[in-house]
This record gives sequence, C-alpha cells and structure tokens, in this order.
Amino acid sequence: MTHMKEEIRHYLTSQTPGGSLESLTDSESLLEAGVIDSMSMLDLITHLESTYSISVDEDEMIPENFETMDGIVSYMQEKIG
Repeated sequence: MTHMKEEIRHYLTSQTPGGSLESLTDSESLLEAGVIDSMSMLDLITHLESTYSISVDEDEMIPENFETMDGIVSYMQEKIG
C-alpha cells in the first residue's frame, strides 16, 4: 500500500497551491493543516473513485475516512479488499 499512499500524497500535494505534505506525518489531520477542506475532500473522493475503480457511499464520506493519510489508506484497503 506504499504505492497508494505515495500516489495519494502526490495528488494532494498537486492540489495544494504552494503546499507540501512532507512536513505532515501520516497521522496528522489534513483538515487542521489546511491541506483539504470540504470541497477538496469531495475532489479527493472523486479522484480515488476514478483512480482505484471504487464507489464511495455517501455515509462513508466522513472525516474519519479522509482526515489523515493513515485514515485514507486504511479506508481504501477496506474498500479494495
């Protein structure tokens, strides 16, 4: 899953003007750090759906699944199986 984490980190970095995730640990909040907000979280979900051929249900669109890199990767591992 390291490749997935790197791909997601690259995507988020490319979407954060002048930003970098390198200073954040995988367990730090992307929301609190200002890396993502509610709109960019939807963009991230769309990216994950198209990149990994998954479907994110509305009730799964919660901060716990998308707030940290660890949370995103854990959620994705469950979705992909």
